[in-house]
Amino acid sequence: MKNKPVRKTFRRGFTLRLFATIILPLTFLSMIIAIGSVVVHQQEMRAHLSEEDWKAATDPALELTLIAPLALIPPLLFAVAALWFATRQIIQPLQRLEAKAAALAWGDFDAIKESVSGISEVQHLQKELAEMSHKVQAAQVGLRDYIGAITSAQEEERLRLARELHDDTIQSVIALKQRVQLAQKSVKDQPTRRTLSELETLSEQTIENLRRMTRALRPIYLEDLGLVTALEMLVRETGQNNSLDIEFQKSGEEQRLSHEVELAYYRIAQEALNNVVRHSQAKRADLRISFGEKQIELEVSDNGIGFDVPISPTDFAPNGHFGLLGIRERADLIGARLEAESALGKGTRLRVVLSEVEA
Repeated sequence: MKNKPVRKTFRRGFTLRLFATIILPLTFLSMIIAIGSVVVHQQEMRAHLSEEDWKAATDPALELTLIAPLALIPPLLFAVAALWFATRQIIQPLQRLEAKAAALAWGDFDAIKESVSGISEVQHLQKELAEMSHKVQAAQVGLRDYIGAITSAQEEERLRLARELHDDTIQSVIALKQRVQLAQKSVKDQPTRRTLSELETLSEQTIENLRRMTRALRPIYLEDLGLVTALEMLVRETGQNNSLDIEFQKSGEEQRLSHEVELAYYRIAQEALNNVVRHSQAKRADLRISFGEKQIELEVSDNGIGFDVPISPTDFAPNGHFGLLGIRERADLIGARLEAESALGKGTRLRVVLSEVEA
């Protein structure tokens, strides 16, 4: 309620300034031009016409037809001034505010704080959006903690499953394979030996599949050798298992990060490559990681069919982009920024940028 008199005073003051500085002088100028044109017209007619013709030419009704079109000048000037005012003070600020609101939807909470100028109503709208973004940011802190707890529980469950597969299931299949090999030595019947040989081959394939699942659940290379080596192995295995040409590139000097950051980057790359395999129909993909002094960038791109990127991250789930939703949540957990670029028939590029890196 306290802002209403201020806004009314502003509107009255601006209207008076607009009238005093633009409309009123232009109106006086048009009146002077109109009167001057009538005087010049009378003088010219008197100099070139006879007395009778001059009186007919300077008839007031006839001269009024000359002056009447000039009456349109003030409304025209007012319309031009109103158009200029609407463009500078309403349309352009609203366009800037729309761009900042779009950035806000992608998690850039600082963008909305920069003033877009314009009339008081636009500034008031920006202020309300800034207050709303502050509340959303505060709510996201609690949600981030909740998602972080769920993610930690998922990683612990993956670790438990990987240990059980390695210590129990894989060992049991290895023992079964050895029993089959012993049985082959004691069996002389050729059909039975072929059957046992097929069982041995099947056991080897099962062991290899279980080991691959174990590495996916628990990236041992990440724990022992670091993020770059783990990403290299991930690219190699994904390409071999799916007949996909994937190139890995590293730039900058590698640095070891906290376990949470390295694990988040690995899972993001893993999910992004899985999306390429399942949905993109791509023949080629690239995974790049760049180490800078104060930021790290991870990029995954492909030459697949692409898709229409949702305007807001809130549209990921309704549009079925659950992989992107998971990537964004993991990026948020470590304070990174997700950038998604794609178009139908032009492939996809995902970038995850982490600034102010701490080891």
